[in-house]
Amino acid sequence: MNILNDQAFHFALENTVDSVVITDMESIIQYVNPAFTTITGYAPDEVLGKKPSVLKSDSTTVETYKKMWAVILSGGWWRGEIQNRKKDGELWYSFLSISQIRDTDGTPFAYIGISRDITEIKRLEERLFEMSLEAIYMLSMAAEAKDNVTGSHLQRVRFYSEAIARQLGLPEETVVEIGYSSMMHDVGKLNVPDEILKKPGKLSPQEWAEMKKHPSKGAAILRDQPFYGVARDIAAHHHERWDGQGYPQGKRGEEIPLCSRIVTVADVFDALTTSRPYKNAWPDEVARAKIAEGKGTFFDPKVVDAFEQLYKSGVISEIKHRYPLE
Repeated sequence: MNILNDQAFHFALENTVDSVVITDMESIIQYVNPAFTTITGYAPDEVLGKKPSVLKSDSTTVETYKKMWAVILSGGWWRGEIQNRKKDGELWYSFLSISQIRDTDGTPFAYIGISRDITEIKRLEERLFEMSLEAIYMLSMAAEAKDNVTGSHLQRVRFYSEAIARQLGLPEETVVEIGYSSMMHDVGKLNVPDEILKKPGKLSPQEWAEMKKHPSKGAAILRDQPFYGVARDIAAHHHERWDGQGYPQGKRGEEIPLCSRIVTVADVFDALTTSRPYKNAWPDEVARAKIAEGKGTFFDPKVVDAFEQLYKSGVISEIKHRYPLE
């Protein structure tokens, strides 16, 4: 059976703006439409008789291909975003739909892949993401400037947090999101009076009550925008304690979002090892011992264990030296 003998079907394939590739059951390319050539730069005679791996990009994981073929071989349509390479080596992003083609008896005799080029959309998303990160950094710096803390503090907390999240085995996308979101942990201090933030001595009960509002104020600043969901959790809960004795809500254990529990350890270690208006910097080993002492009371035990492993391996020290105190 040759599906391309159907005149109407052939006309549709030739005129769609989406790339279409048809292979036989051995995955040898039998047909590509004009849109394929326009998008990839490959002429038909350069790919016919070859496997689609000619387009393969190292950016697409083996796991993705395994999942793809599991769906296809079961008779379903696999749909998802994928990256391939054009003839000139440039990456292109597509939303790919791929499935078996079956005859009237239900026997598969070919595969068809339809790719919609979403490269420009992905580039726009990347630019918007970059702009959002710039906004995060500027907002975070404004909060830290009020507290006499420098940008290097934000970077250390960010990369301590990423290292801990990675040590815990979280997906890399989650690791990165926790990292950049951590920079907004103290954004609520924008709404705390300077005379409280910069006071060199002990705060009065009234001043301390005002200071303890900054997590809730930070969450309010970030509102309900989905992009800031992790950042909002971190801002709202990074002063909660594992034993429920923290603030502002007295959450305990796993009621506290994991991202917040991670950033709490990163932030406390950095706060202890840097000078503030009310204290001198502690030696790293003393701060490390303080973190260990708080395991199961102040801090999530598994987060402390991850931090300890990173400390022993030198990762924490390397981050600290990469972003030295200013």
